[in-house]
Amino acid sequence: MKKHIYIFLLSALFLLPSCGDDFLNRNPLDQITEDNFYNSASEANLAAISAYAVIQGVDWYGKCWQITEIPADNTTTGGNDPDFSPIDNFTVNADNVAVADYWREHFKLVVQANQIIKFVPPIEMDEATKMSLIAEAKFLRAFAYFDLVRIFGDVPIIREVPNISTEVNVPRDPVAEVYEFIEEDLLEAIEHLPNTRANTNLGRATSGAAKTLLSNVYLTTQKYDECIGLCNEIISSGQYQLMEDFADNWLKETSDNNAEAIFQIQYVSCGPFGTGNANQAFYAPWGQGITQGSDGWGSQIPTSPSIDNPGTTIRDVMKDEDLRSYHTLMTPGDEYPMINPELGGYKYPSTGASRANTNIKKYVIGGGPDVCFMSTPQNYHVFRYAEVLLNLAEASCKKNGGLSNSPDVLDAFNQIRTRAGLETEQVIDIDMVFDERRKEFAFENKRWFDLLRTDNIKETMLLHGKSMQDFHVLFPIPSSELAINENLVQNPGY
Repeated sequence: MKKHIYIFLLSALFLLPSCGDDFLNRNPLDQITEDNFYNSASEANLAAISAYAVIQGVDWYGKCWQITEIPADNTTTGGNDPDFSPIDNFTVNADNVAVADYWREHFKLVVQANQIIKFVPPIEMDEATKMSLIAEAKFLRAFAYFDLVRIFGDVPIIREVPNISTEVNVPRDPVAEVYEFIEEDLLEAIEHLPNTRANTNLGRATSGAAKTLLSNVYLTTQKYDECIGLCNEIISSGQYQLMEDFADNWLKETSDNNAEAIFQIQYVSCGPFGTGNANQAFYAPWGQGITQGSDGWGSQIPTSPSIDNPGTTIRDVMKDEDLRSYHTLMTPGDEYPMINPELGGYKYPSTGASRANTNIKKYVIGGGPDVCFMSTPQNYHVFRYAEVLLNLAEASCKKNGGLSNSPDVLDAFNQIRTRAGLETEQVIDIDMVFDERRKEFAFENKRWFDLLRTDNIKETMLLHGKSMQDFHVLFPIPSSELAINENLVQNPGY
């Protein structure tokens, strides 16, 4: 399959003068203005495409696991990195670099989305196309805010492009208002986004992506009927399906834009820094030469009874008979002929290659001519159809007192089980759903958010051996933001 990618060098585009421009008389080159951009349909489309550069970059899906996986019970740090080791043991403070990066990158996307929402409407162009571009921006804005509100709680709602001289000191808005804002954006996005994308537009938001995101919002805000309705819409559309083999989502040849993909981050091989998938660099075990380069650091490793409380780890949960295990975890003696086949494949050492004696397999694909430093061409899964099926199961259980035996819900749940080679169930409960989510989405940046939706996150983490206080369900507001915005206040406990 030919890969389509948005290599976003829009900032460079804005720095190019037109022919004959005098250097000293050009428009400001360090910002987008109404005078030097947003004058045509093609520029509006380019601006929408450029927004994806933020989530494509290393500081978003290359490193967000530091915030969304490390504090949970599936992974731990491979070493003693000062940025995310404190996140692992709940000693993080407002000066943490990873936390500041997370805040900055998400608000960077909000700013770019707001520019589109402001500057595109006056452009003379096809009205349906215009509405689609605005809807795309609203999807991306909601996408950013859904992460922000779950990680930081109250956050400033930035609805418009601010005037830098008068509107920088914005206060935090209540969580409930942030969710209302997200829901409003997504309902508009669903109405105007296309059902499908093709050719060079693969990877851009669709109505299905917006519905899936909104179903997650409804789960989080306990609007279970609405979540069930959206999930059933996606299922009945017939647009998506589980790949027959779980491996198809993790093999380079079959993972990109496949039938299960609802929303993926598009990557290319060996392009400008930040246009390739950086996860292999952090996940591949240290010293094994898998990437055939100077990365492969084992920065994040699975939890295991050899270093964590037995019975609570992902290694305990992910049994060998589960067909997902082989493509999720590297365990002693596992052989991977698809990793560097030209070198005879790869065998994980019998003694392990980390202090946990196990490593992450997802997104580890090996080296070669299309793999460079911190860069593979494999797309990143944001929403898979599996998530819709398990969202339906979770919402149904939550709505019905923790249990469900509804035929359509059982069918959705058992599709996941059957593909994993496990027995089907006749009745499911909420603990079974969260257990299935834990195995299905391990290392996909969902576990911390899943734990936040349970009623016993503190108890779960204590059993796992982590002393977590109530205030740790939120992260600190970065000190760098408090320093420049006098109206921000810190979260309790920090």
